Amino acid sequence: MEQLLDAARAQAGGAEAILVDVFVDQDAEGPFDVWARFEGQEAFALDRRFERERHLFGVEWTEDGWDPDVPARPGGWSREDLETAVVSAVHEWIATLRPAASPENFWIVGTPDGRFD
Repeated sequence: MEQLLDAARAQAGGAEAILVDVFVDQDAEGPFDVWARFEGQEAFALDRRFERERHLFGVEWTEDGWDPDVPARPGGWSREDLETAVVSAVHEWIATLRPAASPENFWIVGTPDGRFD
């Protein structure tokens, strides 16, 4: 995350923020991915430069269960319930990992459709 912050500051035109997108699978069974993307004038160039590093975390179903091991989705939860819970957990996770030198509100956690925590 330090590398992403440093690049955002060093790039001419820079980035106004780093958006952390939470993608919950449509079936809402549990798989999800967390990606970072730059927001601002040089976002496209920065996103391409850090294509691999932008994938922060992912959960997938394997023949042995969830990888990595995460709790199963509670019965009765809708996709929106799961998405809200995952976005909240990612928000807390990012808050503990973001570099200390990060500007206020520089790391913004949300969903690709524009809902932010």
